[in-house]
Amino acid sequence: MSDRHTRPSWWDSTIARDALREGAVTHVHRHGATTVRLSLEPLLRRTPAGGLTQSVRVAVEPFPRRPIRSAAVRIAGGAPIDCEVADGPAGSVRVLVPAVDEEVDATLDLPELDLPEPVKLRLRPQRRWTVHLVQHAHLDIGYTDPQGTVLAEGRASLDTVLDLIRATDDWPEHARYRWSVEGLSTFTDWAAHRPPSRVAEFVRRVRESRIELTAMPFNLHSETCSVDELHELLRDAVDVRKRYGVPLSTAMQTDVPGQVTGLQDALADHGFGRLSVAHNWAGRAAPHLVGGARLPRLFRWRTADGRSVLVWRTDTPQGLAYMEGSIIGFDESHAAVDDLFPAYLTALAERPVPHRGKGVPGFPILDAAYEADPYPWDVLHLRVLGTFADNGPPRLVAAETVRRWNETWAYPQLRISRHEDFFADAEQRLGDRLETFEGDWSDWWVDGVGAGAAPLAMNRTAQSALADARTLDALAGLRGAEGEAAGATEIGDVYRAVSLFNEHTWGAGDPWTYGCRAHQSGEQQWHWKYGQAVRAHDGALALLERASHRLGSALPRAHGARASFHVVNTRSRVRTDVVRFFLPESVLPLDVPARVADGRTGRALPVAEEKQTNPLHRSAGRFLHVTVADVPPLGTVRLDVFPADRRQEPVPHDSPVLENEFLAVRVDLRQSRVASVVDKATGTELVNTEAVFGFNGYVYDQYATAGGFNHQSSKTVADDSMHLLAGREVAPAAVLVERTSSAVAETLVYECVPPGAARLRTTLTLAHGVARLDIANHLVKPATMTKESAFFAFPFALADPVVRTEASGGVAGTDLPLVPGSARHMRAIRRWATLTAGPTAVGWATHDAPLVQHGNIAVPYVPYPPSVPGQEPGTLYSWVHNNIWDTNFPSEQAFEQTFRYSVAVRGDGDPAQPAALGMRTAEPSHPLHAVRAYGPPGGAPAASLVAVDRPDVRVAGLSAEGTGTFLIRLQSFADEPVTAGLRLGLPYTTALACSYLGENAAPLAPEPDGSLRVRVPTRGTAALLVTAAG
Repeated sequence: MSDRHTRPSWWDSTIARDALREGAVTHVHRHGATTVRLSLEPLLRRTPAGGLTQSVRVAVEPFPRRPIRSAAVRIAGGAPIDCEVADGPAGSVRVLVPAVDEEVDATLDLPELDLPEPVKLRLRPQRRWTVHLVQHAHLDIGYTDPQGTVLAEGRASLDTVLDLIRATDDWPEHARYRWSVEGLSTFTDWAAHRPPSRVAEFVRRVRESRIELTAMPFNLHSETCSVDELHELLRDAVDVRKRYGVPLSTAMQTDVPGQVTGLQDALADHGFGRLSVAHNWAGRAAPHLVGGARLPRLFRWRTADGRSVLVWRTDTPQGLAYMEGSIIGFDESHAAVDDLFPAYLTALAERPVPHRGKGVPGFPILDAAYEADPYPWDVLHLRVLGTFADNGPPRLVAAETVRRWNETWAYPQLRISRHEDFFADAEQRLGDRLETFEGDWSDWWVDGVGAGAAPLAMNRTAQSALADARTLDALAGLRGAEGEAAGATEIGDVYRAVSLFNEHTWGAGDPWTYGCRAHQSGEQQWHWKYGQAVRAHDGALALLERASHRLGSALPRAHGARASFHVVNTRSRVRTDVVRFFLPESVLPLDVPARVADGRTGRALPVAEEKQTNPLHRSAGRFLHVTVADVPPLGTVRLDVFPADRRQEPVPHDSPVLENEFLAVRVDLRQSRVASVVDKATGTELVNTEAVFGFNGYVYDQYATAGGFNHQSSKTVADDSMHLLAGREVAPAAVLVERTSSAVAETLVYECVPPGAARLRTTLTLAHGVARLDIANHLVKPATMTKESAFFAFPFALADPVVRTEASGGVAGTDLPLVPGSARHMRAIRRWATLTAGPTAVGWATHDAPLVQHGNIAVPYVPYPPSVPGQEPGTLYSWVHNNIWDTNFPSEQAFEQTFRYSVAVRGDGDPAQPAALGMRTAEPSHPLHAVRAYGPPGGAPAASLVAVDRPDVRVAGLSAEGTGTFLIRLQSFADEPVTAGLRLGLPYTTALACSYLGENAAPLAPEPDGSLRVRVPTRGTAALLVTAAG
């Protein structure tokens, strides 16, 4: 198929350019076969006498036989005024007339056209624009080429930048080449591969304000990050700023249409007070339909502690986000800019959006109203690429254009700038007029992460394991354990793998392909991406294993025990839970039952045994499940293993009911669902039995679109007709596989063959003494290019609950603010959600699948209409997998994956704060760890390092910061600023309040009782650096 066989697609930018020119025409005059179009352009030229003239562009069709060389202009019927005729773009001319300060009627006589009368027009004042052109390459780690090629080209691009800077050193200051490095990782990677002299030259250019380094390493789906990861992402920026002594105040995030609520806190915490975003809609985001049209381009984003980050967002719907400069010619030529740029500025000043939709790839629902005011200011930021493409090379085109432009026009004043230059200029001009917003700014594209369900779950495990490994390493150091804590390089490598998986590029432009280069290298790119999750998962677990053994070297054993294990609680509240650990055959033969005693009391604890997995190829032994009560916060309890006289065998039976001290659970096998969950303390039924789908009910959707066509889902629009929902099925009846009662827990397993999968096995576990139901849905799924989604439904019997969800670094919820334009139909959560209505509260946690829809299931195409009859405010849908996207994200996936959930109620004496319930519900993501003790016998059987007196404040983790020094990271979920009291279980010499990375430390005086009082902002973070005595 060639261009002559079809008419242009609405994604053809030529349409947008034609519409810009047409939209700038203010007067049309026809005489016979001649049509004269006049455009009042925002172009002002300085006269020799120092005055200003403004431009009227004249285009004539058909092209006149005699070129226009003269013109006569009269104001309000008066005498002719001075004017000049200059050549314009594309065969037009520009008539330059004295600049006006108010609108005036005028006539224009063009003698060469032989018109019967002068053309009437109305002149109006033009803005004195200042336009900052910020040059960068959009960093997709992948997409346009295999990742290794992209990274190599990124390094090469910085060599080119240095060449272009040297080449323009003697140019006018405003035209000298400047470059903003979009992802700091490009610089750090380049610096690691270049000699010191070249790095020194680069740093000198940074100091000269010719190169701008920005704070974020790359572009991410920040909703998938952990709170510590958000801060660790900025560690390189803090280090670069310190090591090289260069200014670094701005962060960039490009492509991803949304930033999580904790990001602005992390940026402000580390001194990065400016954020430049370019939200690419790509036909998948529609913020203008949910209030986003009213979000200013420049605003302040308030942080938890009342500070703010100054944010600039590109003209996303009108200019394809970061390609806004390319669509008006800045990567082509001065001639293209001369033609299109004045029309763009006119449209920007006069219409809600400069472009009208057609011709702008990714502008969805072209006829939807866009209710916004025109751009109000005379200072503008425009991103400029070297080519109209991702990962484009640096080129000189824009700088050459600026030099030539400013030789011609007084206004608009063009400048090759950095983000920092623009922010300083704009804040000076507009600082007291900027609006402030707060809350989450949710990500419209995050649904795509469901296309990699298995590696996504691995990455979430890595996030938890890495935090726990650092905590155990800190505990080991404070116990005087031998060896060194994991080094910054080892930890940084795992964090980098975690974050590279969260990086927004998940694969090739055509992800279904298997080529070796360019957009068609889909399979190769997915292997690389999946590999980051594997590296993160395996690396984090290896660090956890290392930290456990290091800690174990300092933990005391019990006299006479076959082995002692210390149960480590990495959370900052007292826990009663089940710990699972491996007991080697070398400690106790497999045919000998095990007795486990609580080292505090000597009392035998409930024990259940689990056989080794893949026993021919793994360590000989078994797993023990032991219920341990009241494990202290950030503390340990010793368990001692002895031979037992008999096993505590599980008792099989066929009852579909599970019950412990707190909950009663009933299963309906005919409908493959949990039929009832009763809070025994109140008698409250927690399951909405009238809901459309059953509790933990499996829902499988198929869609009437085809895969394997680039960006097809971005071009597809849904409506209330439901024509895109091709089918919806639920799980069939299940069979009971196992129902047992053990000393530790009540367990029920059922299985079915659901639509879209080969097997679904559900395991319900109700541990004795624990006010929590754990659900494990083990799904075996084949690959298909058919468009599909699967969900697990959780309808709670709360009519109009207040819903709160843990977000990365904060909280989102039904009663909390959102930045206008945030996605409403779905989001990625961290771990937990709470639903509260009157005295009833329930906690829900998703450990492996972050995508959640609340109240309904949306058809996954803009504008995301609901597909379930009615709205159920108490229902959460866990969106476990999909393949909706037709670019970047995988087009199909096969996996065998367990999706784990927890449901919890308040136990006796539990705090009333919903966040406390949410944190407790999510505790399986940070399980109790059993560390085998190798130290000499003796010592206390239990210890606690840090206790926090507020249930809505948690210790997110500890980290070793040198001999005897450790960092305590705090996070508050309270709705107001709080002062949390910390009690340390060891003597210390100094305590310093500091950033999350341990910077900017200031002394913190202890209370008379030795506790520390730490101020934590609303739903924010804080940190302490503590040095132990001795």
